[in-house]
Amino acid sequence: MNRPRTVSDEELLDRIDAVVSQRAEHKPWGLQDVAPHVGMSAAGLLRRFGSKEQLLLALARRWIALVPDGRRGSGPPVDELRAYVQENFDAPSPSAAVFALGELMGDLWSPASAELLREGWQKQLHYLELLLDAVPLAPRVDVHAAALTLLDTLHGALYRRAVSLEPTPPDRILDTLLETWT
Repeated sequence: MNRPRTVSDEELLDRIDAVVSQRAEHKPWGLQDVAPHVGMSAAGLLRRFGSKEQLLLALARRWIALVPDGRRGSGPPVDELRAYVQENFDAPSPSAAVFALGELMGDLWSPASAELLREGWQKQLHYLELLLDAVPLAPRVDVHAAALTLLDTLHGALYRRAVSLEPTPPDRILDTLLETWT
C-alpha cells in the first residue's frame, strides 16, 4: 500500500530546482545528491518520477509553465522585460554558466528534452515579442526579428560568461539592443 503524498509534485519540483540551481558544484548531479535537500530519499524520487530523465522532463515542463503567457503587470513593458531577462538569463558565476550550458547540451541529446526546449523557447520568444511590441521601437524594427535577436544574444552571452570573457549582464544586453532599436 502506498503512503499518501505529503508534498505535491509542484512543491517537490520547486525544491529540486532550487537545490540544483544553488549547488556550489556545477557538475552533473544524481538523485542521491538532491534527495536529502528536498526531504526525500533517492529511492523516493525514483518512485515519484521513474528516472532522473523523467524528473528532468518534469522540470522542463515546469519551466515552460512558468514562462508568462501575457503581461505580468501594468507597469512599463520595458521594466517587465528588464526584470524577465535578469531573472531568467543571469548566470551568477562562470561555473554556473558552464553548468547551464552542460545541461543544455544534455537536453539537446535527448529528443524528448529537445522538443520541450523548443516549446519553452517558442513560449519565451512569444513573451519577449509581446513585451517588445509594447515598447516604442523605431518603425524599421521587425518585432519578431528583434525578439529572436534578443533571445539569441542572451543565450550567446552565457558562452562568454562561462569563460569569463567580459561578461555582460542580461539587462545591459537588453539596454544595448534597445538603444539601437529605439
